[in-house]
Amino acid sequence: MLQYGPNAGSSGEDDGEPDNHDQFRSVAHLRLAQSYLAEGNDVAARVEYDKIREESSYPAVHRYEAGEVANEIDRRRQGLPERDPLASRTLIPPVESFAAEVFVSPTGNDAHDGSAARPLATLHAARDKVRAIKAAGVTGPVVVRILPGVYQMTETLELNKRDSGTENAPVVYRAEEKGRAVLYGGRRLSGFAPVTDPAVLERLPESAADHVLQCDLTALGIFDYGELRVRGIGQPPAPPTLELYVNGAPMTLARWPNEGFVEIRKLIEPGSRETGTPSVFEYDSDRHARWTQATDLWLFGYFHFLWADATIKVDRIDPAARTITTAEPYHYGGRGMDTRQPIIYYAFNLIEELDQPGEWYLDRDTGILYLYPPCDPARMTAEIGMLSVPMVTMNNVDHLHMEGLVFDLARDNGLTLGNCRHCLLAGCTVTRMAGNGITIRDGRHSGILGCDVHTIGRRATEVIGGDRETLTPAGHFVENCRIYDFGRIDRTYTPGIQLEGVGNRVAHNRLYDSPSSVMRVEGNDHLIEFNEVHSAVRESDDQGAIDLFGNPTFRGVVFRYNSFHHVGKTGTEAAVHGQAAIRFDDIISGMLVYGNVFFHSSNGYFGAVQIHCGRDNVIDNNIFVDCALGISRGWCSDNKFWHMIRAGNAPASFYTNELYLSRYPELAIMMEEPGINHVWRNVFFRTDRVVTGTIDWFDMLGNGVFEDDPGFVKAEAGDLRLQPDASLFNSVAFRPIPVERIGLYEDAYRATWPVHAEPVTVRE
Repeated sequence: MLQYGPNAGSSGEDDGEPDNHDQFRSVAHLRLAQSYLAEGNDVAARVEYDKIREESSYPAVHRYEAGEVANEIDRRRQGLPERDPLASRTLIPPVESFAAEVFVSPTGNDAHDGSAARPLATLHAARDKVRAIKAAGVTGPVVVRILPGVYQMTETLELNKRDSGTENAPVVYRAEEKGRAVLYGGRRLSGFAPVTDPAVLERLPESAADHVLQCDLTALGIFDYGELRVRGIGQPPAPPTLELYVNGAPMTLARWPNEGFVEIRKLIEPGSRETGTPSVFEYDSDRHARWTQATDLWLFGYFHFLWADATIKVDRIDPAARTITTAEPYHYGGRGMDTRQPIIYYAFNLIEELDQPGEWYLDRDTGILYLYPPCDPARMTAEIGMLSVPMVTMNNVDHLHMEGLVFDLARDNGLTLGNCRHCLLAGCTVTRMAGNGITIRDGRHSGILGCDVHTIGRRATEVIGGDRETLTPAGHFVENCRIYDFGRIDRTYTPGIQLEGVGNRVAHNRLYDSPSSVMRVEGNDHLIEFNEVHSAVRESDDQGAIDLFGNPTFRGVVFRYNSFHHVGKTGTEAAVHGQAAIRFDDIISGMLVYGNVFFHSSNGYFGAVQIHCGRDNVIDNNIFVDCALGISRGWCSDNKFWHMIRAGNAPASFYTNELYLSRYPELAIMMEEPGINHVWRNVFFRTDRVVTGTIDWFDMLGNGVFEDDPGFVKAEAGDLRLQPDASLFNSVAFRPIPVERIGLYEDAYRATWPVHAEPVTVRE
């Protein structure tokens, strides 16, 4: 069923026309050009696409599409594939010839000269050797060849301006065998033995007592255990955090319940930072009475909003009153705990709950670590993170590459690049960091290419650059990366990619397995394309797999040719709002969503695309399949941020100057009512409702709503390529989406290949 008109998607009747007719003309013109293509008349089609491309009154997205199709026609005439697979890729040829070489080996010695015959032992010594080579007058490219093995990191590798290369003479730190040179910030544990202390056995669950082993860290010379602290969204900065791994997998600090969360029974006292009054709530389960001897008991949960996680310490448990009192008041945004959304939590760091394989507990007073082994202890490799500072820092560095290295196991962050230009992390693996994985902040034209970033405590990557005041782009990029299992410790606002600033690009990545968003975006003119996103927003509520928030002068961000599938909560705990694939939260406006695929990506009250009171967003030429809601909410003037702007209290970095008005003309009418969002030429299949919200505030044009399969290759399996003779082409001016090009690609810089990951099952 084809739907036109502003009210298409509700009754299906055409009750009127939008105020602006340009989109009607451009869609009709695209339909004409497509009809020539269908007839095989490339010459006539090419003429019409040129007219569309040159018609300045048409929407920019349709002029872009016309240019793309015109280029495809030209390539076909030349006997080339219609779409060039390299056109969307960052092509950086590896440096093959060097003026000087420095060798590093685990069996080397820092007193050596760094030659192949006499390698150095550390990257710190290699850095100093490169400085000396450059000081001696060598002007060509320099390579540090890092031989396979493990390199123990006990301090940060600090690189600065002296370590820079140039455009024609970069400095390259290269693993001789990709993935086999490991910078390691951990320590292997030995000496595990059965527990014999009667006092400890008394506290262990009876079913686990014969299985739990202990390791005396003091006997291994380990005395720094870090500390547990209050942390989470709106809380103090996260501290370096000790974690335990067995056979490469993270173990779980002993907790109850073993999976998911429980709700409080009653909130007694929200808590107040101003008065120092702790938070108090009543619990349900008798299990809490087992924990009265615990002196370092913590709660993780959602104590005000189901999108704001926190870790808080318990002061005392009163089994008679069935209450928990916190050591300090929970505090978020000037308020304490709140039950308008359910409060959910679990308790952890409890030897009393060490009751299943894979759980552990560390007594920081005695230095004894207890573990319920997840496997045969004779085949167990146990490790803890030790390095409590970033593994690598680069500040004011130009033209430096790190290639094929592994950065593994630390309590803090992996790599941080500050004000660097033309620096590249390629084919690297960053894993088992308790803090962030990779941060690029400020600078220009630096990138993360072909890397694997996973098993990260907080944000997998941060890419922050460009000047919003002048709209100067940074040109940073994240491409062809596999980013997963992040936000493991701090679980909200800790995405796989935190993207901020102006003019950065995220392309061809696979992002998955996250409790909340895989990407958070702030700023202007970013390009997000050809990414595959799945198994996202598995725990948090009121979030999108990609999320933007709170500033209507964030404009010009383009989401195109991305695939979203299996987005939403997987647990049974409470939810209030929902989870979306793309969420434009609190008046986000002026975004383009073009040529994307949404499959099983709508949960709760959220559509696959959720617009929370914003306007001027264009949702064009997308596919929605098996989404309960297609697009939800839409514009609304009754939002606190619109109220703030009307009252003269605009959010920070709110720009409406001449530059912004010339770049984004719709800002001039931003406060006029009503606000309109544009929904054009989309395909909806097995979607219960196309849009929700006030239908008159949507400009609906040329959308196809189908009850029968309109021509997908295999929709039930998520293969949403269109067959050449798909019936939807008979009724919708739809341009096929290059589904086959979405996601990772094989490349010399790709850290691992092939890559496979099964999506989770989301609750319907």
